[in-house]
Amino acid sequence: MMATDERFDESISNWLEQTAPPRLPERVLEATFERTRRSRQQVGLRGLLGRIRVTRSVFALSGAAVVVVAAALALNFYVNQPGVGGPVPATDPRSAFLGTWSSTSDADGGTQTMTVQVFADDGVEIVVLDDVATVCSGTPSTMTGTGRLEGSTQLVIPFTVYTCDDGSEPETLSGPPLEERLRDWTLVLDPQTDTLSDGFGGLWLREGAELPSPDPAISGQMWPQTSLEEIRRAQVLADAGDPDYTWQVDPQLSSEEWWAYLRGGGAEIVQRFLREELGWDHAQFNAFTENGGGDGVLTRLVYLRCAPGERNPLYPIPGQFDAEGGDRCAPTIDELRYETVSLDLAQLDRRGTDGIWVVNRWAPAAPFAQTDPNAAEAEARALLENFLRARIEGEGAEGQVEVWGPYVLLEVPLMYATTAGAPYERYEIERASDPLWPYGWMEFKVRLFADGGETVVEQQIRWMDTLEHDEKKTTENGQPVPVHYIVFDGEVTVSAADPWQVRVESEMVLDRNGMFGDEYLELSRDPLPVASGCEQGPAPAAAAALARSIQSDPDLEVTAPVAVSVGGADGLVMDVTLASGASVCDDSASPLVLTRRTDGYRGQSRLDQGSRMRLYLLDLPEGLTTRILAIAIVAPEARFEGVIEAATPVVDSIEFQAR
Repeated sequence: MMATDERFDESISNWLEQTAPPRLPERVLEATFERTRRSRQQVGLRGLLGRIRVTRSVFALSGAAVVVVAAALALNFYVNQPGVGGPVPATDPRSAFLGTWSSTSDADGGTQTMTVQVFADDGVEIVVLDDVATVCSGTPSTMTGTGRLEGSTQLVIPFTVYTCDDGSEPETLSGPPLEERLRDWTLVLDPQTDTLSDGFGGLWLREGAELPSPDPAISGQMWPQTSLEEIRRAQVLADAGDPDYTWQVDPQLSSEEWWAYLRGGGAEIVQRFLREELGWDHAQFNAFTENGGGDGVLTRLVYLRCAPGERNPLYPIPGQFDAEGGDRCAPTIDELRYETVSLDLAQLDRRGTDGIWVVNRWAPAAPFAQTDPNAAEAEARALLENFLRARIEGEGAEGQVEVWGPYVLLEVPLMYATTAGAPYERYEIERASDPLWPYGWMEFKVRLFADGGETVVEQQIRWMDTLEHDEKKTTENGQPVPVHYIVFDGEVTVSAADPWQVRVESEMVLDRNGMFGDEYLELSRDPLPVASGCEQGPAPAAAAALARSIQSDPDLEVTAPVAVSVGGADGLVMDVTLASGASVCDDSASPLVLTRRTDGYRGQSRLDQGSRMRLYLLDLPEGLTTRILAIAIVAPEARFEGVIEAATPVVDSIEFQAR
């Protein structure tokens, strides 16, 4: 092999072995019913989130090994292949995965073979052989792992053992250790095409099987250059302003907003590749898959081929949150499935805003399938009917609809009766949004009637493969119903109605005029005063001692404390403002941080000039781990009295529970 080819192979391997962290942008969640507020395990997006159908997978280990192995861990196994401990019944979902699979869609030209066996305890074992493993200096490798099915089309392998057949240690050129990259492989089976795919390049076929119809293009080499030497020459010409190469320079791909840029249809390197290399006239970036990028590398970019000049018959009208243009992208295989390709972009010579980009790796992926929104709506309505009938009958509705939101009691409010205890008599269901492409997500309004129709409870329930209810979206006769929150290890409960909303990633802050707004109420346990020089003061023995410390702070103007009782706990209440010329104690050099805790939590109880704080300091009852509770209500001076009026029911709702 020529030296230039060796340098090229080394460069490609080096790039392939850089791990970009999986990126499920928050913007995807914001565009799909504010899913950033979800507190459940995801890997998202529920794992964008299993709801955004994100497949956890591993970034390429080598030109062959990783993409191959990732796909290898997918899911199809041959029915007639016996498992460990005896034959596997055809009714066992693992039976679809048994057998031998092969792949030649790897970037280094090698061939990978995967065999799958099952165990009596529901385990699934895979063995992947790679005849060209870059992490083993091009020698063969063997990887083994044991996992379990999740559902009928996903296989998760928590840990694997990867060895080089010549006895050497696998070696990555950069990035995390190999075992970290191979942890928690999740791979997906496409039962329609009977193929295994990792969603960004690797395609596995049953041993002896032919490519599914329509035949996908076979993965090719880099484009438009085909070697590192050509890339370097192209970079020189681009620097000189040659228009034949300057189009490969794309500063936006190097920015933090590369994902939004691709989502908006940018990147000439991609558009030219799809048109000139694959012959696709119209394509759609699929933002509902896991992708990653940074430092001159963008990986696992999935594109769908759209039927030219056709509207999507199942999604003819853009939904309220449909920023993907699904209405303009009709499938090309059948009414649901799209021809799909996954590609990686890279700057293999110079990285940065003036470096040229190439398509470094590309491969066909299992056809992406949109959801039939009519079927989705029928399924959602059937589940809603069962849920609402159970509520009228007075039993059996629990667990049928998820309630999500931090600290919230995980049950639908006013489940079986109105606030006054009146049982429900009938219900209505109204679809309140257009289906969201590509999974048919939609929102419904349900109404339950009591007292002969005089009392109406209305709730918004979303269909996102399951039924879900936002904790704030319940009204009774048009008035918002308070949400009950449990905080501080169950020792404190508080209720607040819309528009109060929990500030994400806070100990307990309720915003009134938008997330991180300037009108909020915070609960803080065992706060510490700010001593001179912005250092933390000593822990006070009681609320009165903390009040005296705050009063003595020269940066604060404090009204005389007044005795108060909240939830049966006695304490003091005072108003606090910043003194003229007050010093600043927080890291952002903005407002003064009033309280801090010994465990490192920095309270949000802070003041700006022109704002006022009403501060409650309560001595909590015996039997609670929290000794002092601070309740801070903050708002600009001009709106302060109105915010206090709105916050009073919230403060009055606070209760304490000994564990």
